[in-house]
Amino acid sequence: MHFSMGTEYAIHGLLYLALKDPGEVVYVRDIANAQNVSETYLAKVFQQLARSGLVTSYRGAKGGFALARPPEQITLRRIIEATEGSSPLFNCLQSRRDCKLGDDCEIRKVMNRVEKMMLEILDSTSLVDILDSFRGHEEEVGWLTQLLSERNKKAAGKKE
Repeated sequence: MHFSMGTEYAIHGLLYLALKDPGEVVYVRDIANAQNVSETYLAKVFQQLARSGLVTSYRGAKGGFALARPPEQITLRRIIEATEGSSPLFNCLQSRRDCKLGDDCEIRKVMNRVEKMMLEILDSTSLVDILDSFRGHEEEVGWLTQLLSERNKKAAGKKE
């Protein structure tokens, strides 16, 4: 199993947006520079995210992107489906192989269980869960270090 580079760019780009103030519009150029990735390719990825309703796209001089919903509502599954589609992981070739096992096939059963488990994990993991996992590791996530530090300072200020 392999997810495309676009999926990785999407996850990291959305993490970047999640660290900004709610509704803050950010240029794709800034996100691409932070990740050290192609601005052109990232712009295409963000158009997919906009079509799927994960980000809002703004045109014009003040254009850019902002999260379309709170980061705790954006799951890895939604991101992956936006970039990869929602095709099943395994497609049985029973009709081309003269196989009549159907749902009794052990291969199909295992693959269906694997997919179900994977989707449950992806569904239960949000951008906030990932950001929270970075707590204490800000320096190790170089491209997000500054934003993570700012987020943690804000969070500490709210607790006081």
